[in-house]
Amino acid sequence: MNLYYVVDLFCALAFFWLGPLDFFTGLGLSLLISFSMRGYEGIVLSNKKRQKASTLGSAALVCFFLLVILLIRRSSILSVMPATVTIFFRHAILFRLGHFNFDESQLIDIEGLSLEEIRTYDRLKRLLDVLVGSLFFIIFSPLLILIGLISLITGGRQVFISQDRVGKNGLLFKMYKFRTYGTRDGRNEITILGRVLRPLRLDELPQIVNIIKGDMSLVGPRPELPSFHRLGIDNIPDYSLRLLVRPGLTGWAQINYKYTVTVEEYRIKTAYDLYYVARRSFCLDLKCLLKTPYALAVTVFERENDQ
Repeated sequence: MNLYYVVDLFCALAFFWLGPLDFFTGLGLSLLISFSMRGYEGIVLSNKKRQKASTLGSAALVCFFLLVILLIRRSSILSVMPATVTIFFRHAILFRLGHFNFDESQLIDIEGLSLEEIRTYDRLKRLLDVLVGSLFFIIFSPLLILIGLISLITGGRQVFISQDRVGKNGLLFKMYKFRTYGTRDGRNEITILGRVLRPLRLDELPQIVNIIKGDMSLVGPRPELPSFHRLGIDNIPDYSLRLLVRPGLTGWAQINYKYTVTVEEYRIKTAYDLYYVARRSFCLDLKCLLKTPYALAVTVFERENDQ
């Protein structure tokens, strides 16, 4: 569906007076956000909750790109205006007019695909993980420090925790997280800070270090606890194929499927992981990264509805 791209172009043309650099920067940012949603328009247009999540997630991406622009100082902050106008247009007009069904099974279809390692892209991906991971570490350092200080003041030591997780080829590694649980009256309880961090996945920001070290990747199947890994091996065919790649900070299953409770749900989520293993590419990784804010917004709205 190319309607999103047409809207991007017409909204960007209104800002051509900014100059060629700002115009093309603005158009590029707007197209990136639309690219992240391509293939999902049916889900969004048929679900009010996901419409709100799409708007919120897109707005988060605009804020992130604005921060990058301020850091590199190569373009005017007005270059985010085309994307901002496009988001408003979608929310105020397009979401009110478009309604149709969407078959989500196409997001896990791997029929006829080979699950062999894609060695050329995997080598490039490792380089991108180091470069982008280092950039993320610099950008999010103030937030990491702020969360660490708040955790230290409100909960004392320890600020970080490490957990054994199963990585590429089944090797165990230590995965880092902010501590979000404390002990009270002999029971483990989520901390006040944890109630904010966990829904937004901010407790997982320290895993940027795991990415730079090579334990993880920016995009891939989420690393599982050894006990869950054994559950998958024993109950899900081809489960071990998800170990062909490094586990990721975000992934195809995370942006498309919910938390799993039953073995059947875990099987479906594994199908998303295997789809990623089979189809992994730069474009798919980019889509996963750009769509992560949208997926987080969906999680927040689902929690609000459950309460």
